Amino acid sequence: MELRCPKCNSKDLRKVSLRYEEGSFGAEAQTRIRAAVVGGSGADLIVGRASNNASHQSALSKRLNPPMKWSYCKVTYWSVLVLLCGGWLVSYVNTITNRASTVMSPALEGYALVATVVFAFIVVLVTWHNLSVYPKRLADWDRSFICQRCGTVSTQ
Repeated sequence: MELRCPKCNSKDLRKVSLRYEEGSFGAEAQTRIRAAVVGGSGADLIVGRASNNASHQSALSKRLNPPMKWSYCKVTYWSVLVLLCGGWLVSYVNTITNRASTVMSPALEGYALVATVVFAFIVVLVTWHNLSVYPKRLADWDRSFICQRCGTVSTQ
């Protein structure tokens, strides 16, 4: 089977995953420093170590990124942050407006309930994406080709 570009009819097609890998590369470096210093206050010894990791990616490789799974950690982090900040704000406003001395109020309980329901909905949405949408997008990405002549990405 001969593959051709749908735009320019060229035969010069390469897999998107291969072009992505070709445009991504990383570098790792480590350094050690040892020195002895003699000064007015006595002798000192300096010992140090540094490591550096870097990754570089071409513009084409960035354009051809594979689909990513959504992170449960990010969802949990942002949900807890919003719950705590919003809860504090609701509690503060309730205390100031009603001059209430109690921490729990109907407004705070309602906010906590709504925030919990929204968090559960977002977790279900992330799970649905990771189990249903992500595998399809990854399979499509893996079947895609890029034309070396015009840059058109197509699925064959």
